[in-house]
Amino acid sequence: MRMALARLRDFAIAAALTAAVHSAVAAPADRKYLDDYDFLVATVRKDAAAIACKKLDWDALSKPFRARFEKCANDVDHVKNVMALLATLQDSHTGVLDTKVDAKQSPSKFDGLCGGGLWFGWEGGKFVLRGVMAGHGLAASAPLGSVLTKVGDEPAWFAMARERRRIAAFQGISTDASLFSSLGNKLLPFGDAKQIAIEIVTPDGKPKRLDVPRWGPNGKAFYPGPDLLPETKPPLTWVDGGAISGFLELPWSQKVGFLKITGEMNAATVKAFDAAFDALKGMDALLLDCRGMGGGDDGCAWTTCGRLFSKSADNGSHGKLGPNGSWQFDGPVVMLQDANEVSSAETFTWALSETGRVVSVGRATGGWGIIPKHYELPSGLAAFRLGVNDRGTPIQGIHTEGVGWPADVTVPYGPKLVEYGGGKTPDPVRALGLDVLNVLHAGASLGETRAAFHALAEGDVAAFKGFSKKVAGAAAVAAKAKGFDGEKLAKLFDVDLALELALEVAAIDYAGDDLPPDALGLTRRAPRLLARAKAEGVKVGALETWFKKLAPEAAAQEALLRAVDDSFQLSDDAKKAFLAKYGATRTGKYVKSIESKAAK
Repeated sequence: MRMALARLRDFAIAAALTAAVHSAVAAPADRKYLDDYDFLVATVRKDAAAIACKKLDWDALSKPFRARFEKCANDVDHVKNVMALLATLQDSHTGVLDTKVDAKQSPSKFDGLCGGGLWFGWEGGKFVLRGVMAGHGLAASAPLGSVLTKVGDEPAWFAMARERRRIAAFQGISTDASLFSSLGNKLLPFGDAKQIAIEIVTPDGKPKRLDVPRWGPNGKAFYPGPDLLPETKPPLTWVDGGAISGFLELPWSQKVGFLKITGEMNAATVKAFDAAFDALKGMDALLLDCRGMGGGDDGCAWTTCGRLFSKSADNGSHGKLGPNGSWQFDGPVVMLQDANEVSSAETFTWALSETGRVVSVGRATGGWGIIPKHYELPSGLAAFRLGVNDRGTPIQGIHTEGVGWPADVTVPYGPKLVEYGGGKTPDPVRALGLDVLNVLHAGASLGETRAAFHALAEGDVAAFKGFSKKVAGAAAVAAKAKGFDGEKLAKLFDVDLALELALEVAAIDYAGDDLPPDALGLTRRAPRLLARAKAEGVKVGALETWFKKLAPEAAAQEALLRAVDDSFQLSDDAKKAFLAKYGATRTGKYVKSIESKAAK
């Protein structure tokens, strides 16, 4: 009897152990991972604004992730899965904020990227050299305005598309302009290499190979921000918390205020802005540099704007702006903006632009238009934010998510304009902004000045020349606008556009039959390029024909980027299908050449 009971006990134990083993195999390593998945799916479906504004099929996007969460065996991979699931919403405001796992084990935007002491601007898929670090060995051989065409053995457009795909796998991207602007000084995919070879096409249309070290001089990265600050007398005053200010001494005035916002839109920045603004009392014009300004709180953005309104101004759905502070400035203001301005920094630009208070010069803002809300996973392993409110601008109701807020005067990265303003790192945006401010200060109409410089940037040089003649013909205005040469500026834009078009052609032609050029990017840039050329009076028939001939190449490149997997490889079936349709294109020949090299 005792023996029978012992056998039954052993059998029960063995059965329990077997059941436990089977349960461990059949069930997820930790139910909390699936609970997090279910919570994310339900929360996004209920709250995420991106689903509607980006027309996303959330069920189709989220269902494949269930298996990844079920098979997950550790917290680090789980957080990566959370990042990847949220990234499918294509919203830069959405993503993991804090985790209880080692942050070094999470994917980073800058993994493998370094700058080599160079700074690139992004122009609709084209990467234009805008700065070279002082003392760099490549300073003499890498002229500003050159276009990046090759990285290692790959075309630049393909190499950078891979990096975008890598980043987008774990981080939401609202706009490419915002992404690549943030990467501008750490753009090149070095991986673990200490040096890489790149190729550029210089402004005179000639290809050049460069060996770029991982770091700039003295093993440092290139941060162009300090080089883009003007000289003032006395020297610029830095205010802790987020602002810099000083007076510019110019031929037309020695009381031009310069104020740069360096912080985020929060209470500390408001306080710093007020102090920097107060230091400019007595100015007769203001150059307001918002480039790189951070997001934060919309209320702080409205408050800061209030220093530029001595009487309350209508701000549409957000009530009134100003007056704020101990005193306000009613004189002419030019605002500089760029794609690094996101979120509530964009709110600031809306306020000053929609009310017509300023003329804005630079580039469109970053396009982070969806306001986020903070959440925590049920497991407690991570906190995340989710974009929940796709709000429109207060006055016009324009939704800027994915597009940004445009500048009144969009400054191209053309081969000549990129050098405008001079200095060790030329700043054409500030230089052109001062031209605008000069004529405003001299008494030219705000509306006419905005329209004229907008026309200049869009290729309508004739309209700008008409404005310049009017300025020159108004004796009182012309006398105050010392140093303003409208004819010279019009000629600069005229030459710059011609060189930009020639450089586009050269970048396509130099590659030969084996290296596919950036046909996809050029096809996307072509409408604006051609519109500017037509406005300038250039006969573009031959160019339009030439651009159209690139359509099959662009289609092949778009198809290739769709066909590659997350590691940018083509399966045998995908390769066969791609080559069957696009094998005769230069992109198809490039895919074949990769296959041949791999076989060897």
